[in-house]
Amino acid sequence: MSEVHLLGGEMLGWSDLDGAHGPGPVRGPGLAALLSVASGRTLVVGPHDPRLLDALPSADLTVLVRGLPDAEALADRYADRPGVRVCCGGPEKLAGTPPYETVVALDGLDRLGSVEGAQLSWGETFDLLVSVLRPGGRLLLGAENPLGLHRLLTSPPSADSDWAALGEYDDSRPAGPARLRARLTASGLRIGDAWAVFPSPVAPAALVNTELLADPDLTGFLQAVLGDGEGGTRGPDTGRDGSVPATPLLADPARLAGSAVRNGIAVELAPAWVLLGERLPDPLILADQPAAGTHPGAERTGAVPPAALLVRDGRLRKVGRDPVGGWRFADGEAVPSGRTVEDLVVAATLRRDLPAVRALLTTWQSGAEAGMPADAVVVTPAGIWHGLAESTEPMLALRRLASRLIDAGLADLWPAGELAAMLTTMSGREPGTSVDHVAGAAAGGWRELLSDRDRLARELSEARALQDWYERTLTERDDELKRLRRIVSLLHGTPTARAGRLLLAGARTARRTARSAVRRLRPTD
Repeated sequence: MSEVHLLGGEMLGWSDLDGAHGPGPVRGPGLAALLSVASGRTLVVGPHDPRLLDALPSADLTVLVRGLPDAEALADRYADRPGVRVCCGGPEKLAGTPPYETVVALDGLDRLGSVEGAQLSWGETFDLLVSVLRPGGRLLLGAENPLGLHRLLTSPPSADSDWAALGEYDDSRPAGPARLRARLTASGLRIGDAWAVFPSPVAPAALVNTELLADPDLTGFLQAVLGDGEGGTRGPDTGRDGSVPATPLLADPARLAGSAVRNGIAVELAPAWVLLGERLPDPLILADQPAAGTHPGAERTGAVPPAALLVRDGRLRKVGRDPVGGWRFADGEAVPSGRTVEDLVVAATLRRDLPAVRALLTTWQSGAEAGMPADAVVVTPAGIWHGLAESTEPMLALRRLASRLIDAGLADLWPAGELAAMLTTMSGREPGTSVDHVAGAAAGGWRELLSDRDRLARELSEARALQDWYERTLTERDDELKRLRRIVSLLHGTPTARAGRLLLAGARTARRTARSAVRRLRPTD
């Protein structure tokens, strides 16, 4: 095992990497791709997954953790890489160290302090990291949003690692992305880029540039990638560690994320943000530069970060700006603009435009996107359809759309009956006998459960009212029938009725006698 450098303030029996005392280390292939901006002498502070550290240049890499077991595990992992230096202790011990070209703190600043060292505020820790960053150096900083979607949907589980986190009660901590940018700028950092993190701060599946996230033309695309429209087959990462909480959510995360994008507040409600700051050189040094037009840090070898990093179906996709305008994936495919099929169906439903709904459903189910969820298919203004999810059984997609329409409170706009079967018929498909039994998207939270409860209670009340009407009608008709039978019975025993019966009996006998006489008198051939 390689040597661990003890700086002082190390926690001998504490580990942030094993996940036993908290959400575990920050991790994910999206964050690993983001580390391509690192170059030169690099410092990593806080709990980072070792696979993230593997993506960093190892020629001169320093890793600082507060738990001794974590430091020993990392030292053993990088024993064959002499350029990696593992340190253990509090962040205050970094003061006075030689400056670094890159400082990485993707987990933020809440899990740096040690019980054996000084208890620094967010602002003090941030100033310390800036002080060890050389002029022109880069800082990659993560910051959790105390009012992010992951906090609004459920109460975060308490963890041992929260013992020193003041969170929103830390006056030195900037609130919101705008103040966070201002804090970095006030500390002499130029903002190179900023990403909103979804769906959890520790295990993100999407990192989206704030400029891309604010593009109104990409509403459908952003709803699809942030809402995870993959047939509802996997649960949303809602906890800080990306795990599904044991208690039900307050609302469906996909629907809430889509609503945030539609209303232009996705950046403010992101679970976390990652900012890339570049420390500006001193004015005297900047004046001595021969190329006056070059911006600070232009000579650095770090790669230009992508505008978005999306992990879907276990595959990482990068999005960058197109030089001619718009956005493109790394493979050259253009990012589609427009709205999702689900949004278009909902809008047509609210307008009571049944022909438009039928046209959308028919086009959807007759094309290559038939098995893709409606919330993962984007229709451009030119009428081109783009699927952003793996194709499944078309009945699953229709059932999911019906479930989401019901969860959105639109069931009252449709005739009574099975909505999935109705949508299937409108799309030109045969419902069959199994459409009602195809598993769809389950309700994502308390909001959807309460909506389902109210809808079922209303339907039950209507069914009971109809049953009462049937019972009253049946009772009234039965009473009327009894009354008529009594009248017939009474009339049957009167003298007039008896005389009538005798007269009718005589008439019948006379008719039979007449017929017999006619047959006897008729000549035979």
